[in-house]
Amino acid sequence: SKSKMKKKTTKTQEAKKILKKKFKVNTKIVFTEDGELVQQWPPVQKSSLARAGEEEDASGISLEKAREILQEEDKFDKEEYRRKVKEKHR
Repeated sequence: SKSKMKKKTTKTQEAKKILKKKFKVNTKIVFTEDGELVQQWPPVQKSSLARAGEEEDASGISLEKAREILQEEDKFDKEEYRRKVKEKHR
């Protein structure tokens, strides 16, 4: 009787199945009627280090390189935040 019982799949097992199938999950892209990109989530990384890191196929995660990329991305995020605050105050 135990062999007939099915095990419940956990959320982690379902996530691993999705990763194996190479689906892009949790993304949202909005276009205008003309076909121009309006919004993309998650935002594309703007730094040159991030693009160079994507091209390299190194094994493992380099903490130093990741820290540099995050600091550079933080600059772009701060500029975007300042721009939004300025528009809000207008």
